[in-house]
Formats: sequence, C-alpha cells, structure tokens
Amino acid sequence: VKAGERVPVHLYGYGSYGAAMEADFDTTRLPLIKRGMIYVIAHIRGGGEMGRQWYEEPNGAKYLCKKNTFNDFVDVAKFLVDTWTTPEMLSCEGRSA
Repeated sequence: VKAGERVPVHLYGYGSYGAAMEADFDTTRLPLIKRGMIYVIAHIRGGGEMGRQWYEEPNGAKYLCKKNTFNDFVDVAKFLVDTWTTPEMLSCEGRSA
C-alpha cells in the first residue's frame, strides 16, 4: 500500500479457548484478494498467540476480561482506518465463543 493510499480491507478475528489463529493460505479468501482486498487477521485476546497471561489480563480472570476480545478487534479496525482504508471500504468478520 502506497503512503496515503486507501484500499479495501477485510478484517477477520477469532478469540476463544486459547486457540491460535495462524496466518495461512485458504482458497476461500481468493475471491476477496482477486477483487483487490487486503485480508487481515486480528490476533485478539482469547486466542493463544501471546500466552495465557495476556489472555487473562488485567484481572486474571478470563470471564471478567472477555470484553477485551471485542475491544482488541475494534482497536485493530480503528488502526486500519487510520492507516490503510476507510470505514466504507472496511468489512469485518469475527467469531468468538
């Protein structure tokens, strides 16, 4: 992406049960990519990417901190709007238990 250029972005996030969402190739993403979209995976709390402690912060109880899963997703979306895309060009998909 060139500096200042805005492009269509699809944001995906999953956060639950400490499962890591690794970046990988999946043919189901090809229709989006062929249309010029950037596919972004948000590593949000609930997944295991940054360890159990990060998942449970700040109170050490995952059920009290579940809202962090959603806050993290929104923060990634805001970052993308500030840097790569616009609200009108951003699509979102999320899964969480």
